[in-house]
Parts: sequence; C-alpha cells; structure tokens
Amino acid sequence: MSKKKETIKTGRVIRNSANGVTRLLIDFAFYTLVILAVIRFSQYGYNFCYQLFGSVAVDKEGEGNEVEFFIQSGDSTKEVAAKLMREGLIIDNYSFYAKSLLSKSNIQPGTYILRSDMDYDTILKIITRYKEPEQSELEDEEE
Repeated sequence: MSKKKETIKTGRVIRNSANGVTRLLIDFAFYTLVILAVIRFSQYGYNFCYQLFGSVAVDKEGEGNEVEFFIQSGDSTKEVAAKLMREGLIIDNYSFYAKSLLSKSNIQPGTYILRSDMDYDTILKIITRYKEPEQSELEDEEE
C-alpha cells in the first residue's frame, strides 16, 4: 500500500473519531440541559403545589408585620394577588390566585388589617368575609 493511501485512510479515521467525539459532547450537553430543565420544572411545580395546598406564610407565626391593606371596588382577583405580593403578605401571586379560584370565594372591597405571618387560607377568609354595613351607614342611605 502506498504512503498516500495510508495517509488518506488515517485522515478518515481521525475525522470519523473527531466527528464521533463531537457528537458525543453535543449529546452530553443536550441531555444535561434536558435533565436540568426537568429538575427546575419539578422544583417549581412542587413549590407551587405546596403553596396552593399547604399552609405557607411569608414570616414565621408571631414574627409578622401588620399591614393595612385596601381593596377597591372592581379590583380583580389577579390585581389583589399582585397587591398582596407587593405588600409582602404572600409568597407568590400566582399560587394565591389559583387558591382563591379553587376556594370560589368573592373578594370583598374594603380596608383590612393583615399580617405577613398569615397563611393563604387566613388571608382569604378575611378578605372574602362580607361586612354588614354599620347602623350609621344605613341611616345615611335612608335620608
């Protein structure tokens, strides 16, 4: 066999090996990214479900800050959840929104005193409770 043919054959072997190694590295990188995405999605799903069905609060019981929270008439549930998140009263506005939809409660306008150590259920009970108008308000309407 001539030296030229041996060189060509050796070149093909090296090129095929390099292609195989490159393909292996690309596959490894791809599957690593897929596994990391699955792990991240699973963590997010677990946390979301825990917030939705568990008892979570921003602060530990007894360590919360008291906040005066105002809900305007016409505020949507999403808007209320976003306000609660901005005020530091809930951990995640999406899980609170989903929990409020599952509870099928109507959020009532008004001013409420909420604490950052309250869980979602407690906050929902407070802001969905219908407040009877006081006697002085009824007298003003009659006049």
